[in-house]
Amino acid sequence: MDRTIKKYITAGISGLIFITGCHQAGTSSEKTISSAIPVTVTTLHPGRISSYLELSATSAFLFKASVKAPATGYIENMFINQGEAIKNRMLLFTIKTKEASAFTNDSLNSMKFTGVVDVKAATDGIISAIDHPKGDYVAEGDQLCQIAVPESFVFILDIPFELSGALKLNTQCEVVLPDGHSVQGVIKSRFPSMTGSSQTERFIVRISESVGLPENLIAKIRIVKETAVNAVSLPKSSILTDETMHSFWVMKLINDTTAVKVVVQTGISEKDYIQIKMPVFKDSDLFLSSGNYGLGDTVNVKVIKTLSHE
Repeated sequence: MDRTIKKYITAGISGLIFITGCHQAGTSSEKTISSAIPVTVTTLHPGRISSYLELSATSAFLFKASVKAPATGYIENMFINQGEAIKNRMLLFTIKTKEASAFTNDSLNSMKFTGVVDVKAATDGIISAIDHPKGDYVAEGDQLCQIAVPESFVFILDIPFELSGALKLNTQCEVVLPDGHSVQGVIKSRFPSMTGSSQTERFIVRISESVGLPENLIAKIRIVKETAVNAVSLPKSSILTDETMHSFWVMKLINDTTAVKVVVQTGISEKDYIQIKMPVFKDSDLFLSSGNYGLGDTVNVKVIKTLSHE
């Protein structure tokens, strides 16, 4: 009797263990099946794509008119300020000659000789420097001020000689200012000599509009290096690569819940997009743009957002 009871107890315990194990296995399996990585997907971006060569350039006035003293004497009046825009024939200084100053201080002088010489501008421009203030003694030929000629405003581009072959004269370019604004420019000419210390070659970039920029302003010159007109591209976040950056792939959605790894051949890379040369995808294909790092060749996903590009 005792043996029979022990058999039933042992059988009951074994059955309970078996049922519990099956339940846990089923729960684990359900969890594995139901787990999906939340991702954002995107479509192909068709259209023109370009790569750029970006170089630094400094603004300058190529021509500056030098205003010199026509006679020896003292600067009696000054009618300009540095940075002021002036017009041709505008009065800049008056100089009282040395002889006139001597007559003025002579109590016996009855000739009413003033000896004041007017100094006028010979061109329109901007006063870039003033060398002598009011009351200064100047000799004939001394420089009084400099006038920067606005029409000569350019950006001077210094580039290494090995890159100069990528620049062609009369090529359009974009001048990106430090505040983010940009103006159109053109590469007009090149200097006939190299700079001695840095061994760089200089190019002159003229801008298409007058925007009143100052001298010695550092800007970026963006020059188109390569262009593909009818290209298809994907956001950079969709393109994955290995440590050596020799192999590239994307995670493509093949149905509502599954994404697979597809090796691609890339082309031009710009700020936000990378050209896809091979393979040829359909316009309706979807690709993971977030949640796609560190995945296997095939992965279960849950799409939470779809981004499209026109």
